[in-house]
Amino acid sequence: MRGLIESLKRSFNVVSKQPFLFVWSSLLYVFMFLLFSLAAIGLFLLYFLFLSIFGQELNFESIATMGVIGIIGILVVFFINGLNMALSMAYNSGIKREKISLTKFYSYAVDRAPTSLGILLIRELLWLLLVGPFIALYMVYLEPYQYMDALLAIYAIFITFIIHMLFTPSFILAGSFGTSIYSSIRLGFEFLRKRHVFFVGQYILFAFVWLMNFVPFIQIATIFFAYPLSYTSMIFMIKNAVKIPTDGDED
Repeated sequence: MRGLIESLKRSFNVVSKQPFLFVWSSLLYVFMFLLFSLAAIGLFLLYFLFLSIFGQELNFESIATMGVIGIIGILVVFFINGLNMALSMAYNSGIKREKISLTKFYSYAVDRAPTSLGILLIRELLWLLLVGPFIALYMVYLEPYQYMDALLAIYAIFITFIIHMLFTPSFILAGSFGTSIYSSIRLGFEFLRKRHVFFVGQYILFAFVWLMNFVPFIQIATIFFAYPLSYTSMIFMIKNAVKIPTDGDED
């Protein structure tokens, strides 16, 4: 518990002394997120316009439409992963009292998106291995039985929480410190081995703050203060637990 409190204290001292740097980082993220969202909507509208020119109706069950939606979805996931990396880097720069420009935020997001996507795919593959067999078992044998759907939902939510917690340090390492997929996962699990007790409490707090980002009005306080506070606290905890490789030192 002491490690959690110390990291929160350090995070509060940094954020409260230089609040603009962290508010600016969050503003960059919100702006770029809206920009990418509008771009995705624009791509779909272009597809709709293309259909209209050739006198075709929009059919969501057609292979072409599903293909376009799939491609747009992949692009959205790709860029959102990059934005998460850029936000992590911006918060770490805020700790060092460095302001990040819009162009650097964007270029870092594009540059680190493949790394984040790689970690994401590994995380989701692990989730599929742990949850997929039970979903198949439920659909084939257990669906007629009472409460089986509720038990499956509880299990899926629990596994989702655990897996997301296990991979969060890897995402932070990849974003804040620019480590590779391999180094991010290796150092992430090394950190969990050393600080797992403290990190559970830290992650529960972070998950609660993340959920508050979707509550109207309250989200203003969480996005621009509570979220940077909890995120930088995790950065401090990771920096104190593992040795971060410098450029050229990665395995």
